[in-house]
This record gives sequence, C-alpha cells and structure tokens, in this order.
Amino acid sequence: MRAELIDTVFTVTATVETILSSNRRIQKQLRGTTSLALITALNDIRSQLEQLVYPGFVAKTGYAQLTHLPRYLRGIEIRLDKLASNVQRDGLNTALVQRLEDDYDDAASALAAATRRVPPGLLQVRWMLEELRVSLFAQELGTAHSVSEKRIRTTLNDALSAKAA
Repeated sequence: MRAELIDTVFTVTATVETILSSNRRIQKQLRGTTSLALITALNDIRSQLEQLVYPGFVAKTGYAQLTHLPRYLRGIEIRLDKLASNVQRDGLNTALVQRLEDDYDDAASALAAATRRVPPGLLQVRWMLEELRVSLFAQELGTAHSVSEKRIRTTLNDALSAKAA
C-alpha cells in the first residue's frame, strides 16, 4: 500500500510540474501577443487558463481529472500556434464555447443557490467543455471521450432536471 501511495505522489508531482511548465510557456506567449485582431481569442485563453491553473488547483481538480490538464494546456499551446492563420474559425469556435459556458455558469449558479454545491452531473459538464475545446482547437490531441455541443446540452439539461426532481 505504501509503495503504491509513493508511486501516486511521484505521478502527481510529475503531472503538476508538466502543468506548471506549460502554464509558464503559455503566459509568456500571451504577454508577447498584442494583436487587436486576436483579442477575443486571447481573452478566452486567459479565462480558460485561470479556470485550470490557480492556487489550490491540484486539490480542487482531483487526481482523476488532473491527468487531463497537460493535454488541455497543450491544446492551448496548439491553439496559440494556429491562431494567426485561423482568426475567423477560432472566433466561431470561441463563440460556441462561450455560449455553452454561459449556460453552464447559469446552471451552476441556480443549482449552487439551491444545494450549496455543484452536483456531479454539472461538474461533468465543466470537464466536457474542456474536452470540447480540445476537439475544436487542437483536434490532433484527441479527446478522452466523445464530445459535442448536443452532448453537453443534454448533460446540462439532465443535471438541471435532477435538481428539479
């Protein structure tokens, strides 16, 4: 048991090191980009980064989901590399993600007011949104599971229905 725990600690430590290194590279690239044509995408990336890497993110994210963060951050790096040549497409994809995030935020606010915590079904939507970002902006990385706008909306509606029941 103790050996397994030590292995897990080393795995988490290596994963966190990868996450923090990626975060530094992304932050540096964001500071070096000042194009007004890219402002919407850059603001979206900053917001996404703030939701992924923040003080206490390791404990809050949990081990199972933590292993996916390096892929999400790599997706941001790929998106940044493609951004200048894909401004219009990136804008359309960003608008889709932002609509879904707005719906998620509204549902989270409504459910948190009633239950004072985020139900598991709604938490699943949060991570589905990250998978959708990978699907839209860095397809070559692949997703952990099938994801689409329709699947996200269905899961979101199920979470809201469970609250009403």
